Amino acid sequence: MALLAHRATHRPSPRIAVLALILTLGSMGWIGLGQAQPQLYRWVDEKGEVHYTDQVPPSQADKARTRLSEDGVTVESVPRAPTEEEIEQAREEERRRVEEAKQRADQLAADEKLLKTYRTIEDLELSRNGKIAAIESLIQVKRDGVRAETQNLLKINAELKALEGAGKPIPTDLMDKIDLSVVRIREGYAEVVDNEYRKQDIRNEFERIVTHYRKLKRLPPAEEPKDDAEAVLKLSILVSCKGEEQCLRYWERAVGYVRKHSDKKKEVAGTGLLIAFQQDDREDRSLTLSWTQKGPDRPVHLYLDVQCKNKLTASLYCVNPTIPQIRDGFQESVVLEGEEGG
Repeated sequence: MALLAHRATHRPSPRIAVLALILTLGSMGWIGLGQAQPQLYRWVDEKGEVHYTDQVPPSQADKARTRLSEDGVTVESVPRAPTEEEIEQAREEERRRVEEAKQRADQLAADEKLLKTYRTIEDLELSRNGKIAAIESLIQVKRDGVRAETQNLLKINAELKALEGAGKPIPTDLMDKIDLSVVRIREGYAEVVDNEYRKQDIRNEFERIVTHYRKLKRLPPAEEPKDDAEAVLKLSILVSCKGEEQCLRYWERAVGYVRKHSDKKKEVAGTGLLIAFQQDDREDRSLTLSWTQKGPDRPVHLYLDVQCKNKLTASLYCVNPTIPQIRDGFQESVVLEGEEGG
């Protein structure tokens, strides 16, 4: 007991205590006390091989990697750096998301404005009819301008005939005036045709608006639903053509049709223009065929304009019963069955 008591009361020297502490810590893996713990990384190279290293090579810094604990547990994951293509895709996706959000906001604002502006379907129809009427007024102004230019051309052409009949030389400026007048008439009719297409665009636009309006108002669909395709402009006095061969073929047929219904002795012809005449005891009538094109990249149209003037009242309304038949029969006489056109 005395020996045990002596051992219990004996204190080891400080040096021995420090050595014991170092040995103890060393056995627990803490020999590096005061230094950073070693790192262990797991990463995969370009060939798909897995590596475990205490450092990630600089050449692999942009690859995905994980840091492991001493027990092999993942304590940190670093994804790989995105490629330039992926960065651009992300930017594009963000731009698309922002644009879609803007479009949704714009559509909501437009729907709200539509419902506030038009209380009923009838309000929409009145607005549509007003827009079409405005364009019809422009068309009539153009046709009036063409009528005036046609009278000018007839006057110049009479001077030409008089000089030819007298055997006199034809002044160059007179021919220039004729050419300029023909160009003005054709340009006028090109504007008329362009405005006819504008009218059809308005009809198509309002058809879409009415369909959308019914959905917003939760109204039943129209009794006669139309196809998704837009309606195209269809006028019996208008023919479109593609390519020089087809257009020339249509033009020859159109000229023959006009001459069939007019006095060939009094006609006036120019490049892409034919003006023929009809008359009776009540009125004078002109049938003007024009080759119209707004630009080299625009379609070619053959347009037949029939205008009348009452000899007694000067009314411009055509009363002869054959006029509607002439207008209605133009297109089918130019475009034969099975051919493209319209």
